[in-house]
Amino acid sequence: MKGKFSNLWNQFRRDKMLLLLCFFLAFFAWQIIRKNIGFEVSVSNIAVDVTSPSGWAVWEKSANRVNIVFRGSREAIRYLNNDQLRVVIPVPNPEQGKEVTIKLTEAHLRNPTGAKVVRFSPSEIVIRLDQEGERKLPVKAAFKGSLPDGLEIDRVVCTPASVTVSGARQMLDTMINIHTEEVDLKDRQSTFKVSVPIAVPQAGRLSVDPDWISAEFFLVERNSMAVFEKIPVRVMAAPGEQRVIMVTPQNITVTLQGQQQKIEQMRASDLFAYVSCYELTENAAYELPVEIDLPPDVVVVKTEPSVVHVEISSPK
Repeated sequence: MKGKFSNLWNQFRRDKMLLLLCFFLAFFAWQIIRKNIGFEVSVSNIAVDVTSPSGWAVWEKSANRVNIVFRGSREAIRYLNNDQLRVVIPVPNPEQGKEVTIKLTEAHLRNPTGAKVVRFSPSEIVIRLDQEGERKLPVKAAFKGSLPDGLEIDRVVCTPASVTVSGARQMLDTMINIHTEEVDLKDRQSTFKVSVPIAVPQAGRLSVDPDWISAEFFLVERNSMAVFEKIPVRVMAAPGEQRVIMVTPQNITVTLQGQQQKIEQMRASDLFAYVSCYELTENAAYELPVEIDLPPDVVVVKTEPSVVHVEISSPK
């Protein structure tokens, strides 16, 4: 045994330079290999598409996008992004309404680079397909943000008013209308028209024709209401009228509606309520409507009372 150990030691002493050279060569080779395959990167929001035979459409899909971790050389992973990558899941023999669970593999990935897949997240997709159908659905314009103070939406007109939507029948049967992408109302000062795309639901694969519409938002000044009490009723008579004209009651209550800003600025002293006695030549008692002078865009909702008692008599 001692002789064998001595022989091995002598051989090591003779070949130690060769062994050290082999060690360093192996180390550098590993560094080169690690450099070429050791980089990892995660790419998010990679689209998931489902392909099926003609006449079939996606009813439900558990995920519309996935995240993938890749490994590869620096060059292979440098330009990876979700625009050039796509997960495509074929379902060649669908059954109506049946759930199909697909375990994602590298075979489902359209990847023009040399990077290798480490893992998918989620790792599987659950799909249900249905017979394809078609419906005509009304379009509703969606919006966000707030209009400046004093303005409100009177109505929104979409052109065309309806679009043709194609997709899974089970999904179409649950839809009442289809919305546009949101239109921002911020800083809008008057009626405006915009072109806006249809917001296609992400739950399944739907197609819309046309996929853009025109939406016209008609804006009006916000209306407000106010009640003014104890407004005196004045008499409007012909010049030189000498008769005695008595009004009962002498004060009324007036409810007005109009542009918010104008209503808020109005005071009771701004209202002029009167009865017209120009053509009343006979001394008698009359029931006359109260008239009120108002600025533009302000209207009378009601007066209490709306008719007053007027008695005309000769001077004493």
